[in-house]
Amino acid sequence: MAYEQVDAGTAGEAFGVGEQIRTMTGEPQTVRANGQRMETYGSLMGTVSAQLKMLGEAEMSQWAVSGEAVDKLRSAIGDSAQLLAVAGAIYWPVGAALRAYGEATEDHQNALNALAVSCKEAWEAKNAAVAAARGADEPDPAVEDYDDQNAAYNRLLSASQDAQSEWDAVAVQWNNRFVDWRDCYDEAVAALSEPRLDRIRNGEELPPVGDPALYPNGIPGPDDVHQGSIGDCYLLATLAGIANVDPDRIMDMITVNGDGSYTVHFADGDVVVTEDQVSDTDQALWVRIIEGAYANKIGYEDLDNGGWAREVMEDIYGEDADIKDHDGGMWDWLTGGNDVADSYDDIDAALDDGRPVVASAQNGQLGFEDGGHALTVLDTYEVDGEQMVVLRNPWGSNNGHEDEIRAAGGELTTPPDGTFTMSMEEFTKSFNVVEVGRR
Repeated sequence: MAYEQVDAGTAGEAFGVGEQIRTMTGEPQTVRANGQRMETYGSLMGTVSAQLKMLGEAEMSQWAVSGEAVDKLRSAIGDSAQLLAVAGAIYWPVGAALRAYGEATEDHQNALNALAVSCKEAWEAKNAAVAAARGADEPDPAVEDYDDQNAAYNRLLSASQDAQSEWDAVAVQWNNRFVDWRDCYDEAVAALSEPRLDRIRNGEELPPVGDPALYPNGIPGPDDVHQGSIGDCYLLATLAGIANVDPDRIMDMITVNGDGSYTVHFADGDVVVTEDQVSDTDQALWVRIIEGAYANKIGYEDLDNGGWAREVMEDIYGEDADIKDHDGGMWDWLTGGNDVADSYDDIDAALDDGRPVVASAQNGQLGFEDGGHALTVLDTYEVDGEQMVVLRNPWGSNNGHEDEIRAAGGELTTPPDGTFTMSMEEFTKSFNVVEVGRR
């Protein structure tokens, strides 16, 4: 938007920052566009680095050829993957800082320039009113029309005071906007001067291979999931479970598009997610992208109304999930098949095989009322012959439920991160449905 040019010294000086009020020059939209481009390039570099690493470490190990040449090729691929990871780890945060700065300053610059024009108009009106008041002589009480002259004189004084107040008000607005703009600048400088970036630039630290925008820890992990206010624990517990045992599946699901959107690949088709459909919550970007895609797929209302992990597993893997519950019939009794109490070996085998496992407390266990809650089964192990199960709450915490978990035999992790451990016996009492993915 074009505004009248306001030069320094023509609209007064802002009280707070002591800056001459003026229109701001620059092209924040260009900064934003270039930053977004750098973000995209950084993400793509990270994605390619992860693909190269997978090629070098996994796929080449299955080749029917071997020898020194293959070893050198594998080493070269690994070096290339790391170089791309370094470039991506620099490009993405720098791009993100520039994009954020461009977006914020575009808004601030428009407001500052509009206010600068108003300040100039108010400044000129104030100067004229003050000059008129100063140039007027105070009337002599002895003159015949003193009352009329005195009223006119007071109107001039009042007009100068009003004009001063009007300029003061708009000048304060300009000052406050300038402070906001300067804060954005300081934040951008701080982001570009982040110590980790300097260590990567100087070769003192090697970043993890993977898309730094999507995967803050290099690859997807359960700790990336932190459920917000949406009632989709069934989805997020499943995603945390897949990230725990099959992170490559998560990475294969997401394609970064050149226009800033994302394509999420489900078993029955692709779903496109635009930037404005990605929530602004305290979760890794990959979680928010898939969450947005699932909302597009089934509808936000259905997403928020709760569901079953088995449905998510089937949508991602294209295979029916195994279900363990307390509703065992004669066949389950004869075979020891689908009852939660008999599911330890199946859970253990599934995790070893890279298949996600989700446990649900549907009957108010552990204090999860109002339809229950789904948690991720992270691990199983045995101690002195006792079978143990490690679980994670998709909230990333167990706030408000610590006492119930302890009372049920659970041992909370310290420091608290939403995980806890309980025996299989107590697990059977606390969870009435266990869903195991197939692939």
